[in-house]
Amino acid sequence: MNKIDKDILKMFESKENDQFDEDQEKDEKKMNEVDFYSILNISRNATDDEIKIAFKKLAFTYHPDKQTNEELKKETQDIFTLITLAKDTLSDPKLRAIYDQFGLEGIEHSKAIVNKYKEVDKLLQALDRIQKENEEDKLIESFSATGSQSISLAYHHEYRHFFFKTLKSEAQFDIKTQKYGSFEFVPSITRKKSLAWFGLETSYLYPITQNTELFLSNNYNEANEGSIQTIGLKSLLSANTYGSIHCAFFDSFQPARLGCLLTRQLSPTITAIFRGTLQKEFWQGSLTLKRIVQKRLFEITIDSSNLGGLSGSITRDIPISKKSRISFSLGGYSGLPYYFGQHGFTGAAIGFKRKITKVFDIDLSMHVNPSRYLYVIGLHHRYQSIEIPIPIYSDISLTTSLVFFTLPAVTLSLIKYLIVKPLMKKKEQKKIMEKKEKYADQARKAKRKAEMDITLVKQLVENKVLKEKTKNGLIIQEAVYGKFDEKVDHSDPFSVEFPPTIDVTIPLQYLVEDSKLVLHGNNKKSDLLGFWDPRISEEKQLKVTYFFQNRLHRATVNDIDQLLIPLKCKVY
Repeated sequence: MNKIDKDILKMFESKENDQFDEDQEKDEKKMNEVDFYSILNISRNATDDEIKIAFKKLAFTYHPDKQTNEELKKETQDIFTLITLAKDTLSDPKLRAIYDQFGLEGIEHSKAIVNKYKEVDKLLQALDRIQKENEEDKLIESFSATGSQSISLAYHHEYRHFFFKTLKSEAQFDIKTQKYGSFEFVPSITRKKSLAWFGLETSYLYPITQNTELFLSNNYNEANEGSIQTIGLKSLLSANTYGSIHCAFFDSFQPARLGCLLTRQLSPTITAIFRGTLQKEFWQGSLTLKRIVQKRLFEITIDSSNLGGLSGSITRDIPISKKSRISFSLGGYSGLPYYFGQHGFTGAAIGFKRKITKVFDIDLSMHVNPSRYLYVIGLHHRYQSIEIPIPIYSDISLTTSLVFFTLPAVTLSLIKYLIVKPLMKKKEQKKIMEKKEKYADQARKAKRKAEMDITLVKQLVENKVLKEKTKNGLIIQEAVYGKFDEKVDHSDPFSVEFPPTIDVTIPLQYLVEDSKLVLHGNNKKSDLLGFWDPRISEEKQLKVTYFFQNRLHRATVNDIDQLLIPLKCKVY
């Protein structure tokens, strides 16, 4: 980075260096900053034509000359000024590059930057470089590379020593293109004792229709002296059902295995998944039910096959803090031939996962089955992960294993859960109250502005609903935005300014065009016209209940995730 770039960054960031809590202030500042892409409801890759179309729609609704009421006229003048600023900024390549790199603060300081440098050509060169870097970043987003290493150690009780078992190293390369589909390459090297072998998995995914994708894969493993080719289709069968079917071939190019997968959303919180496999002298089927409520997972799996009989497992995964999770699982079997038809216990596991930073987390788990105890230590980075399984064989007692391996971890977890966590929670609540007091006036103004926005579009929305009804189109029954895991606390003095959720049914219906609703990803929904932020700098969701073709549907997305309804119009 040259001196010009450093000076630009210094000007934009100098005010943040002396803040009390720099990370928190930056997050709040980012959350409070107006998002021009959200205001216009366009993607961050929007073309000039898309920007103009979005502006014309909003300008038609919010032009102040259309209002006779003085209060509404003043309100629409402020909105019209904002959407005009958004359009002018994003339509100018230079201003858009500054905004994408530095946000609204960069736009506010752009004149000062130009005045600072007498040689404007150098400034333009710097801005061109920033724009090119943004284009390169967008290109990099279509390519990703990750790696993982698994080191397996074991402990033998009789000889009192650890020994090396296996080492596996692999990398994964993903290339995504809109025109040619997606490619994935996974080379790997595995070493066990004195033997080593190479493996390569390749796959290709191509959308052949709006709802159907073709996938091809090849799995080569040097140890097996051959490869397996797979061809299949993935398709969105209905608004709540997704399925796939595939056929695998060995080197002889004779069909060797058929498989299918069917996923159905039974309710907003429950998902059913069926998997089936059929090959010569073998068949297998499994059914999984998942229930996710407020980030808590409860999963039941039943598996059946002609060789393995019937088996099942139950898994529970819950958060114990903002950065930590704990999981439990229990498995059993019935009629397994290799257990001589006995009924009983196949294994249990307990795991703990902790997020250290935004890109790094660790986990520790213990697995118990009739023949061994297995401890797994995992270190996971955004681009690399390392797992170290440590199986303990022979006649070592469960008591010894628990005392030396499990008990310390459980003790530390209990101390944190019973002592540290309540203290941290009390401190966090104090910070939340201070933040509410700080932003109470801002929240009141945002709420009044959103109510005024709704008043301005209410008649248009009523006409739009009547039009959609005539063609059995898209009608928003109810839309709620905020935190669904909280209830109104009437003892909170700021419960009016910061409710858990807000009603955004009318603003969403206003955005419906041709029986479709698109909210683009990576945009703050709180900056959509008619919205406001009930919980500043906190995670929020949008829950939508809608009618389409006289059928009731539901959809829930996170704050910065894309919303595209009805589901059948999904674009790949």
